[in-house]
Amino acid sequence: MCGIAGFAAARGKPVPERAQLEEAVAALTHRGPDGTGFHEGEGIAFGHTRLSIIDLERGAQPLANEDGTVVTIYNGEIWNHLELRQKLERAGHVFRTRADTEVLVHGYEEWGDELPARLDGMFAYTIWDARLARLTAARDRLGKKPLYYSLSEEGLAFGSDARSVLLVSGRQPELDSELVPEYLFQRYLGAPRTLFRGVEKLPPGHCLDYDGSRLETTAYWRLTPGEPQALEAGELRELLRAAVAKRLMSDVPLGILLSGGVDSAAVLALMHEAGAGPVASFTVGFDDPLHDEREWAGAVAQRFGSDHHEIVVGREQFQDALPRLSWYRDEPIAEPSEIPLLLLAELAGRQVKVVLTGDGGDEIFGGYPKYRAERLLRAGGPLALAVLRTGARALARRPSHRRLERAVDTLAIRDPLLRWASWFRSFAPSELGSLLSPRLRPAATPDRLTRPLREALARYGDVDPGRRMLVADLLTYLPDNMLLRADKVLMGASVEGRMPLVDAAIVERVARVPVSARAGIRTPKAVLREAISDLVPHEVLRRAKRGFPVPVASLLEQPASLLGSLVLSERCLDRGLFDPAQLRALVEGVGVGAREGALKLYTVAALELFLRVNVDEVRIRPPQTLAEIFQPDELPPRSRAQSAIQT
Repeated sequence: MCGIAGFAAARGKPVPERAQLEEAVAALTHRGPDGTGFHEGEGIAFGHTRLSIIDLERGAQPLANEDGTVVTIYNGEIWNHLELRQKLERAGHVFRTRADTEVLVHGYEEWGDELPARLDGMFAYTIWDARLARLTAARDRLGKKPLYYSLSEEGLAFGSDARSVLLVSGRQPELDSELVPEYLFQRYLGAPRTLFRGVEKLPPGHCLDYDGSRLETTAYWRLTPGEPQALEAGELRELLRAAVAKRLMSDVPLGILLSGGVDSAAVLALMHEAGAGPVASFTVGFDDPLHDEREWAGAVAQRFGSDHHEIVVGREQFQDALPRLSWYRDEPIAEPSEIPLLLLAELAGRQVKVVLTGDGGDEIFGGYPKYRAERLLRAGGPLALAVLRTGARALARRPSHRRLERAVDTLAIRDPLLRWASWFRSFAPSELGSLLSPRLRPAATPDRLTRPLREALARYGDVDPGRRMLVADLLTYLPDNMLLRADKVLMGASVEGRMPLVDAAIVERVARVPVSARAGIRTPKAVLREAISDLVPHEVLRRAKRGFPVPVASLLEQPASLLGSLVLSERCLDRGLFDPAQLRALVEGVGVGAREGALKLYTVAALELFLRVNVDEVRIRPPQTLAEIFQPDELPPRSRAQSAIQT
């Protein structure tokens, strides 16, 4: 796993100064602390940081062909690189390393623009063809690895994060305030949009071509659900086995991030079945027993003999991680769960460089309760809606079901696209209409807020509603929130994350499975549970869906004053994004145990943190303390005292 940055100059223009490229690479050190490399030629400048995992001695980048006319920098892993290598060697290509990177160079020579479609992996690469003065780039099918770019009259800047693009191009960061409502609504932005004006993300499954005057992006892969087709448990089991086995490819020890749920338990079981070992497992816990899953994760670890490690996250750790996570993320912190994930990744990073995870299982196999609620709503109409809302209100009185309060409101939304987009919202469109300043309110209409979902689903009008909703999450929420979050947070700790449940072969096959076998009315992820029923402990299989539960209200009980002072600070109010009175009402309405209010405050505060760390200035290194980004009067007493001692 690595970090990449570079610049392809427009025709007749020079590449930027070497110092700009070096700054961009320095800012990517967390993605690749094991080495750096550069390549500069006429019209091109490449920079690379390396996290050594395969061919530790000879796999350095940039990597070129024999005569130096084709050069690549790349971030990711190519699972089928040995198969491709054999084909290329038979065609006469000579390899100098064992690294999967070299497949890109010779593969481009042999197959040209057909290369990305032949790759099975997670990747974001750029290739410079000096003979044609042409840059090509591609991103993997599901969007596990990010690639950002910015086009100007001077040329094309690109990198593994928006920060590296800004640094290598010399561009000053600027907030695209018209997109703030979209972030506040769904907690992320869909590719190609970012909150940095002039910086875009290459969408998953797309390639990019730049010849010094013209930039073109095209899709080389699209999901094709087709007609519904049943999936036997044995077939899925083989797909899962293959997905896990290929992700054991490594010259360094492996670990796994283990929760108390089905997905990560299945991955560990399949690792054990494949003979991987010794495997280190890592689990995060909380003092709040309602949200603590260490007991279940520990039972799974004991079952499969992993070397198990735990970390408990409290209020102080949660608060202290905010500054550095805001920098690693370089987009607003969308989810409170990212902070425990960062602390867990930092624990894992002290022992391993690679971890497997169960990410993607809910989106692929239909694990979220919203899928079942939507099925009942479609089947029963108004009567089902009344029953669901009554049941949700009753259950919402229980501490473990507080999120059902949102479900009650969401089920009443009649427009399917707005309802689908609203399940994981922070703010409803009506709330944004009053919270935002008048100049931003026109961008907070339901039509504007559902635009990303509408664009993603434009090609899938013939897919049945149940699978269409799953396709929507697969094309939007999964790559632009879940997978991007995993990449940025894990790489913040210099740890590579591998997600076998989001294997392309699994995704393509499961997309054809009827929704009843995935989001079952009584049993979520039914087809997955059947395929692994003899592997995962029954007590884990029978547990209700929990996701990654984070006790947000209790963790924010003390930092709430910190976040409140942050969003009501003169610096925040002067940005002109919010109505000051409504912002004060939001802060005052956050009380102990008020989960929804805490989430909303956190969402707004995350935006302000993002602006301070990534837009007001461009930092080469992450801030380590609150005092680096807060004014003294914005800090709580404990942090203010620590700041005084450091000063």
